[in-house]
Order: sequence, then C-alpha cells, then structure tokens
Amino acid sequence: MTVAHHDPHVGRLFEEMALLVTDRVGDPAAIHEQLVELATANAPDVARYWKQVGAGVGVPDAAYKDGGPHLFPDEPPVRVFRTSGTTGSVRGSVRYSRLGLELKGLAVAANARRSLVPDGDRPVVIRFAPTEEAAPDMAIAFDMARIQETCGDPALSTSVIGPSGVDYELLASTLDAAVAEGLPVVMVGASFAFVNVCDRLEAEGRSWVLPPGSKMFDGGGFKGRSRAVGVDELRAAVRRVFGIEEFGNIFGMTELANQLYDAVDVPVGPLGERPKAYQTFGGPRVRDPRTREHVTEGSGLLEITDLSLLDRPHVLLTGDLGIATADGVAVAGRIAGSTSRGCSLSLDEMTGGR
Repeated sequence: MTVAHHDPHVGRLFEEMALLVTDRVGDPAAIHEQLVELATANAPDVARYWKQVGAGVGVPDAAYKDGGPHLFPDEPPVRVFRTSGTTGSVRGSVRYSRLGLELKGLAVAANARRSLVPDGDRPVVIRFAPTEEAAPDMAIAFDMARIQETCGDPALSTSVIGPSGVDYELLASTLDAAVAEGLPVVMVGASFAFVNVCDRLEAEGRSWVLPPGSKMFDGGGFKGRSRAVGVDELRAAVRRVFGIEEFGNIFGMTELANQLYDAVDVPVGPLGERPKAYQTFGGPRVRDPRTREHVTEGSGLLEITDLSLLDRPHVLLTGDLGIATADGVAVAGRIAGSTSRGCSLSLDEMTGGR
C-alpha cells in the first residue's frame, strides 16, 4: 500500500528529518528505517532491487538518467533539477515535492552555517554559480542561493555568473567594496569556475588581498573539459589572485539533497582530494564492488546516505571512486568507464573552459 504525500505519517517523518538535519536531534537509525519502508512501499522497482541486493543498499545514480524513482508520483513536483551530463548524453532529472524541497533548503542552510561560518559572522558571499532565476533546473544554483541567504552579508553578497559567463566588473567592484569595508569574503562555486577565473585574472595581472577570515569553498571534481588540476594547485592560484588562506571543498550531486564538506585538511585522493566525514544526517561510505560490504579502509564504490532526502531513496550508489580512511572518505573522481559529469563541468564551460 503506497503512502501519499499528504499522509500524516509523511508529515511526522518530515518533522523528524528536519529536526535531525537542522539541530542534529533525533534517531538517525530510526529515520533510516522509516525511509527504507517508504521507498519499499512507494517504489516497486526499488523494492525489487533491494530484495536482490539487500535493503538500504544505494540505488545507482544511473537510475536517474530517465527520471529515476520518485516516491510521490501523484503529487505534482514543485521543482525539477537536471544533471548536466556530458555532450550528447541524456540528462538525468530529479523531482521535488513541496515538503522535499523545503527539507532540502533547511539542510543546505544548516550545513552551511556549521561549515562555512561557524562563528556566526555574515561575510560577503560571492557565488560562482548562476542565479536560480537564470538556471532554475540547476541544483547548484538553488544550493548556492540558500548559502548566500543564510550566511552572506545582505548588501554585498551576489552571484557573479551572468548570461555571458563571469561578470568580471561586478566581481571586481564587489571585492573592492569588501576590502574597503574590511569585510571577509567567502567565495563558493564549482572547482573549474575558480580555475578559469584565476587563469584570466592572472593573465590580466589583477589580484586582491582580501580581509582576514576570507575563504574559498569549491565544489565538484578537479577534472575539467581540457585538463585536471590538483587541489593544492587550485588553492595556490586562489591564494595568488585573492590572498585567501582558508579553503574547503563541497561535494554535492543533483540526486542528493544535502552537501558534504571536508572533515580535515589532509590530502588523500590522487589529486589531493580531502576526506568527508559521516555525520548525524548521513554522509559517505565505501562499498566493496564484489561483496557489497562496507569497507573502512581502501578504495571502492562511493555510497552516500542523505537523511534530508524525502522524495526518492535516501541512499545513492554513485559512479565515483571513494577512498575510506580513519578521517572519512575522499571522493576521487569517476570510476573507470564512467564519464565525467556534474555541475562543475557545466560551470567550467560557462566560465571560459574549453
């Protein structure tokens, strides 16, 4: 028997999930079990899959190439996000119900408060991502808007990606204003957006020394359309151009609701990728591709649990390589035979990558 979006049980589950992802209060194991039951009841394909491989094993991200499982098909979605894919490939899509989208917004905002501005300051947030109005089907646009609303100085914070790519004059004027007022800057966006911006500004001989407390958080992978750039190489370029000394990486996927932040500043992956920790509201684990068991050390398939995900199965088996360590799991790019994908590639192209 399926469970409707307006069922009181879903409303109670939403409240439990919201409390967990915002205040870290609740029982993650109990919420996991309820979400497994919901997906089993509302998605026959998922129920059959779990009967074969085990309940709660991540649903492969390839399942979303044709829209994937959606747990409330009779409830009109309020938002649809699409994966960027690659040239000539089919774009995946995910649908959000009213409660699902509200929960995603709460989770992204709470995670940003804890990870970007734990001291409660309101820095100037500069988004190297389009606005929601310009890119309503890009999850990164939604997420970065929530980060700005939650953490940013309301007067100066802005997106610097426009219809023609990076608005360099807006970027320069915003940075100049932040320096003049002594306000720290938090720059967020796709990894290769930063690569392309730094390439151009260095070629033009332009640079800033941003106020103390300024930070850069890049998202996505480190392989663009034309080259790969290591974490430390990217951070060195950002340090030269913007005078920033604090860094972090944000991992997100269109299929997920929440984001993962670095746990420690320790290079693990082949390009220096840092590990992400498993937290109260979920996080990364690594599965052995042969036994399907979780491993605590070494590489395997990256699986992510997201207890802020209401509209589809909350455990995702990605096409990425995960490297498990005592500090968490580093995301080390697509596994052999998988194509590069994600918002980072889209923003690489939008910001001048070739």
